[in-house]
Amino acid sequence: MRDNLIPVIVGRRWQIAEGYQAIEIRTRSRSSLPPFDEGACVTLALDSAGDRSRTYPLISVSPYADGYVVGARQDTLPTGFPLNERDEVFAGSPKNAPTIHDDRARSILFAGGIGAASIVGIAKRLASAGQSFELHNFARSADRAVLRDEIDALRDHGKVHHYFDLSHDLFAQTSAHALSPSHASTQIYCSGPPAFMDLIGRQAREWVYAANIHKIVLGEQTA
Repeated sequence: MRDNLIPVIVGRRWQIAEGYQAIEIRTRSRSSLPPFDEGACVTLALDSAGDRSRTYPLISVSPYADGYVVGARQDTLPTGFPLNERDEVFAGSPKNAPTIHDDRARSILFAGGIGAASIVGIAKRLASAGQSFELHNFARSADRAVLRDEIDALRDHGKVHHYFDLSHDLFAQTSAHALSPSHASTQIYCSGPPAFMDLIGRQAREWVYAANIHKIVLGEQTA
């Protein structure tokens, strides 16, 4: 077993948006799991070697000290990574997303799909630090918008925009408009499907330093 992998049991699951679920995991030994910051992710593996693994956003702690709650897209669960109730899997240590606290720097956040779970956590951390931000959330429909209420609750701290059912071209135009014009010191945060993040990254590089583009990568990981 890899040193940082902890055996956990899959617990209850519930819907958080159309096509998306929250999944509780708890340790077998009832020992406490490591703490994490808002917006963090955790990698779950199907075996103790960690060869088959996926990274999930941490939504919250479980009501129990020995548990986490992760978010997942429902239609990815049956394809080789089921996470059925009572399954044993192995959890790595949480990885906290980067947040740059600089009152002089603009922060623009882009969320797509289950990536919204990571982005809303980053927005909460920025809000706690007293920093304003712009959050652009993209979903196929309002019903499929993950944690929409939590995002809307951040309107007192920053600008929040939702976009639903955009074509690829319209999405590209919308994200480009959100990024321009941006100062080179602007901090860009994005999490969502790979193609979503690739486009945001390409557009952002036209305006900001590459080191200021922060991608929170979810999904399948290679060993």
